[in-house]
Amino acid sequence: MNGWDFFARHKKAAAALLLAGALGCGALLSCVKLDENIHAMIPAAVRERVELFEHSPLNKKIFIGVTADTAQAAQEAAEELRADLVRRGLLTLPPAPGPDFALTLYRGLPYRFSAKDAQAAAERLTPEAVRERMAQNYENLLSFQSFFLKDLILADPLGLTDLMAAKMAAFGAGTALEYRDGFLASPDGKTLIGPYDFPGETADFNAARRFAEGFSQAAADISSSAKAFYLGSLRYTVENVAVIQADLLKITLLAFVLLAGVFWYFFRHKTALLIYLLPVLVLPPAALVTYRVFGSLSGITLGFGSVVAGLSVDYSVYIFFALKRTRAGARETAAHMKKHLLCNFMTSALCFAALLCSSVELFRQIAVFSVTGLLLSLLLALYIFPHYWTDLPPETQASPRYTLPVLPRRAAVLVCVFLLAFGALGVTRAHFSGDVEDLNSTSAQFKQDKAAFDRVFSGVSQNSALLFVFGATPEEALEHNEALSARLPAPLAVSEVIVSNSARAENTARWREFWSASRANYARLLIEEEAGKLGLKPAAFEPFFKEVLAEPAPDTFDFTKLYNPAAELADGRFAVVNIVPNTAAYETAAREAGAVFLSASELKTDLIHAVKKEALKIVLLALLFNLAAVRWAFKSWKTAFLAFVPVVLAACFTFGCFWAFNVRVNLFILVFLPLLMGIGIDYGIFQLMRRASSGGEYANAYPASALAAAALSTLAGFGVLAFAKHGVLFIIGLSSFLGVGGAMLASLFVLPAFLQGEK
Repeated sequence: MNGWDFFARHKKAAAALLLAGALGCGALLSCVKLDENIHAMIPAAVRERVELFEHSPLNKKIFIGVTADTAQAAQEAAEELRADLVRRGLLTLPPAPGPDFALTLYRGLPYRFSAKDAQAAAERLTPEAVRERMAQNYENLLSFQSFFLKDLILADPLGLTDLMAAKMAAFGAGTALEYRDGFLASPDGKTLIGPYDFPGETADFNAARRFAEGFSQAAADISSSAKAFYLGSLRYTVENVAVIQADLLKITLLAFVLLAGVFWYFFRHKTALLIYLLPVLVLPPAALVTYRVFGSLSGITLGFGSVVAGLSVDYSVYIFFALKRTRAGARETAAHMKKHLLCNFMTSALCFAALLCSSVELFRQIAVFSVTGLLLSLLLALYIFPHYWTDLPPETQASPRYTLPVLPRRAAVLVCVFLLAFGALGVTRAHFSGDVEDLNSTSAQFKQDKAAFDRVFSGVSQNSALLFVFGATPEEALEHNEALSARLPAPLAVSEVIVSNSARAENTARWREFWSASRANYARLLIEEEAGKLGLKPAAFEPFFKEVLAEPAPDTFDFTKLYNPAAELADGRFAVVNIVPNTAAYETAAREAGAVFLSASELKTDLIHAVKKEALKIVLLALLFNLAAVRWAFKSWKTAFLAFVPVVLAACFTFGCFWAFNVRVNLFILVFLPLLMGIGIDYGIFQLMRRASSGGEYANAYPASALAAAALSTLAGFGVLAFAKHGVLFIIGLSSFLGVGGAMLASLFVLPAFLQGEK
């Protein structure tokens, strides 16, 4: 007994096994954790720089913002919210500077005592400078702050601590931001933003959701006149996954409803429900295969399931119509349709195979998912479903309900010329977005919160850039950072505060050399003379002289607890991350030193370039693969080129609409291009097969209604993605709606005009 006879005799058992297998795969799939990693959405040409960008110290922070009607109300609400979040274990704070912080700063100066500092210290050792400083010390000792300042004044009467304060202030140089009690403040003080660390993994959706719930509770407890929000990786994670999950449910339900409408209109037979259930049978196994191949699964890949659902039914639709319109048996009809369906599968699979050549990991996931789903659909259409359609009521007329008109050839040529011109304008003028933000999908509230954040940081991101200096070890990275700093117009703030061991040794030697016995004695004379004039005991400043003449005290100043610019990269290297002005001088110096200079505008430009390069590669590969496949199937170059008519016209129509309606096109248009090519060629192949079968035994096996049913089911399958809120799914859905609709119309009305008279 061969396989065909086995399934013919055990139809019910086969159906039960198929359904049980699909349900089992679905149960296993429910245990798979969706992985939404933006790195998987970025072309390799810019992925490394995007990953570097994410290693920015500020990029790892959670930004808690509070707005209120007055500066005082904002301050009180921000402090209350911060304390509540810390109490809930949702934030970790850097150590707060205490009364001894200034002394810690001063005692850290010898290890950071640069040549510039030596010059500044020498300028403070003139009679005029010492007189002015001692008068200031006297006023501070008489103020209410004397309890906190006394020890610092006695240890540092010359105010050398200011040199360290200037080094720390350099981290915010040029940002025009005010730092108040741990908060970045807007000019009017009514918006405060605090940068904090999260004690967990920011990419973990469960952790992100717990933070969101805890934050909502804490924010509800603050003053009603104040509003709180947060931004950062946690917010992106929870909003993206939530939007995708909501979209999956909505899209799946809508797709099934529309598919049911299409099948009711074209089929109206209970066994046609098998076609309706086909996505349920093929999508779970395809998703599990993809997960096994990549070790992860994106929600966007699952969202693409509606695309595969629309495509997967085409094979069964063609078989169903052929069985209704011919007198041959199920086995013979399936054998006759095998060449057509194999050709369709081959062209679609080759289009998705082109995505395997992409450097975007998510595209490769979609390719494996789609090819697996289509292969399962083909096997079901050829070897399983025909057994259930052996008793269909025959319809021997080619078009039982309507006859589609065929355009005159001259009209078809005019349509082609118009669409080619329309498409050329679209390709050259469409708005291709290189903004990584377009790969995320966030709520309207998020956009409002982001606008409030941007008002505080107005101009900072545009005027600043990141400078990454590398090393095999943290120490080597610091040394390279210091070497680059010496070549720049202004020293890098990190190199002034977080120094390498070699720089520490050089700086302490400079400190000892500066405080020679003669200079220390000269300083003693000046300080004691001015102290006497003010009525202060000269011996009170003895701690200062003992300290400058002795070996420097141990360095207890660890700036990394306040701000850590070091990053360990995935390749094992270490990097020091500097925030620098976005100017050509810094970019040139970075390039010469083997560092990476990264600005948001440059990254956006390069991303657009990488997307266009990827698109060209994928389209060319898909074109070559499909041209070879159709040429092999039909043995004629002319016929092969005719099959591409729907593809070309549909692509022109789609990109023309993008331009005409000012649609922002993100890099996921790359998924649509080979997909459109596969679909358009399938419809062209259908018409070619119809023409080749005219007058033969299977002349009625290719009714126009079959192509319309297949196209409308595909539109119902993934044109519904246009209703998604997620930007990635939306652009795929909109592209599919325009492209598949255009390919269907071109196949039904334009291509037949060129096939008239063809053999």
